[in-house]
Amino acid sequence: MTRLALLEQTANELQWLLEESAPDESGAFCLLREGKGREGSRLIAAEVLLPPQDAWERQGRGILRPNAKWISAAISCAVRANAGLLFVHSHPDPRFPLGLSLTDIDAFNSLARHLAPTFDGPFGAAVVHPAGWAGVVWSGSSITPIAAIYKVGRTLQTLSPIEPLENTPIDDRQRDALGMIHDRLRGMDVGIVGCGGIGSPIAEQLVRMGVRSLTVVDFDHLDTPSNVRRNFGSTLSDLNAAIPPRKVDVIFRHAANLGLGVPVLPIHGDVRHEDVFRNLLDTDVVLCATDNHGSRAVVNDLASAYLLPVIDIGVRAGSKARNVLSALVAEVRVLTPTTPCLWCRKAINAQIIREENLPDAEREILMREGYSLGAASDPEPSVIALTVLGAGLATCALLALLSQEADVSPSGYWVDGFLGDSHETNPKEPIEGCRCREQLGLGDNSPPPFLGN
Repeated sequence: MTRLALLEQTANELQWLLEESAPDESGAFCLLREGKGREGSRLIAAEVLLPPQDAWERQGRGILRPNAKWISAAISCAVRANAGLLFVHSHPDPRFPLGLSLTDIDAFNSLARHLAPTFDGPFGAAVVHPAGWAGVVWSGSSITPIAAIYKVGRTLQTLSPIEPLENTPIDDRQRDALGMIHDRLRGMDVGIVGCGGIGSPIAEQLVRMGVRSLTVVDFDHLDTPSNVRRNFGSTLSDLNAAIPPRKVDVIFRHAANLGLGVPVLPIHGDVRHEDVFRNLLDTDVVLCATDNHGSRAVVNDLASAYLLPVIDIGVRAGSKARNVLSALVAEVRVLTPTTPCLWCRKAINAQIIREENLPDAEREILMREGYSLGAASDPEPSVIALTVLGAGLATCALLALLSQEADVSPSGYWVDGFLGDSHETNPKEPIEGCRCREQLGLGDNSPPPFLGN
């Protein structure tokens, strides 16, 4: 499956250009980059090449043909940027069917055969119609349809038409509550990184809400007795198994037992390895429920480099002296191309990441000498009431991301389920000069720093 993600500013700039020219057709090139998933491809457009005044050989109602001079200039720009090209043009007449016309297809085929080999990147075309967007990409010898097109900013908006779903009684109350968000959610492929006390209830909620598919990633086994108190789908019999079950397989089994028809892809592995990470590029949004700084640093890059929204969730149980409970805090961070990343928020630490990657013996030496920042500390205390609170906030943040309300809602906040307090966190805007600004929309031209496979 091929997806196309446009930066919100890029999509808005294109929309303004095309609407200004209506009822005549108009268009522009975008620099196009790619993130290669395990099964599909994620195309990324974050920069518009606006047409000069003499860009068109022919332009009018039902006709648009860029001249050779502008095509050559766009190719030169793509070569310098180590990118491909996306040609976006309008079909403003609603009487035309949505999609590329036969004339468009013939022209694209001809251009692709001659132009695609000249730059290092994908070559695609998209049409903007009153009913939505549609597009294709050149696969090297033929045309492949783009299955879904998104505008990604503080919200995740689907630009391609959303297929209407059959009304069934099982959906009645959810559809009444969510409205159009229900259909958007049902068409989403969602990834979860971390399948423990937070990730497993997130998975159950998403299966029960009926997402199109779920990809779950974790390298751990259910081998600690206390995990059974919090991991949805686990049982005491799992602890008595000769080989402790993998956490992803527990979720897979539990989802199958629910019988709601949501396919779950279990990936047993470390997201810091490239072959595991690539599975996330086949999803539309990722929820991160791991407390490992290195894993979160890798997932963090999805939002900026690949324009793939991430909802990061963490929890903390606070106690005073004598083990008196004082707080049950869950914190949500919504990571998109327009919000602060985890580095901006100082939510991950490079020294801890370095410690996590050290051999056990070296890490123990650091701890004995007092230089460790805590990468090898014991698991944090937790309770299912807290992890379920965090999971619920994360899935609510996903629903907000699919709505227009996210434009005015905070991208970072914490909630104390014990005292009832809540607060928006800082910073509220990305930090200039941060890694997330430098790699915005670069895709595989700026991949995360993977561990060796």
